[in-house]
Amino acid sequence: MTSEFMLQMKVARCMGRKDYAQALEYLGQMKQSEDANPYTLSMIARCHEGAGDLDSAITAANDALSIDSGHFYSLQLLARVHLARKDYENAKEYVQRALQSYPEPLPGPPRFFFWILRVLSVFPAIRRVEEQARADLEDPNKDTKEWYEWAKKYLKWYEEEFGDKAEPTVH
Repeated sequence: MTSEFMLQMKVARCMGRKDYAQALEYLGQMKQSEDANPYTLSMIARCHEGAGDLDSAITAANDALSIDSGHFYSLQLLARVHLARKDYENAKEYVQRALQSYPEPLPGPPRFFFWILRVLSVFPAIRRVEEQARADLEDPNKDTKEWYEWAKKYLKWYEEEFGDKAEPTVH
């Protein structure tokens, strides 16, 4: 396995444990060993957001957007951060931009994957794994769909609250 892959796994593990300081160290190593890319920068932004450092989260997300102005996850993060700061106008702008950059749906896992898990689920330990895998993997677009529904409601609320027409536009 490559060292880059190992660093990505360490970052994922740290983020799962909400150890954002350690995740940021690993992401810093990744950033030094590769060309700047929006994925790494948006992960840095997410870690700063999780650690409560919203200014650094904004900076990292904007760095990602300087590479890819339509980076959905950076736009989504900036909308969240501005909303947390009660900066509703900027939150609306980022929500609209994120909707314009809405990603293509991810394909679900192959059906045979669930078939294999079902066959193996005769073992109690595997049964729990199968149930969790089904819940986690059956719809890889679940979070994005939920965010989309929230975004439409937010724009509607914004329009009602401030009288500004804020239509979601998905491209």
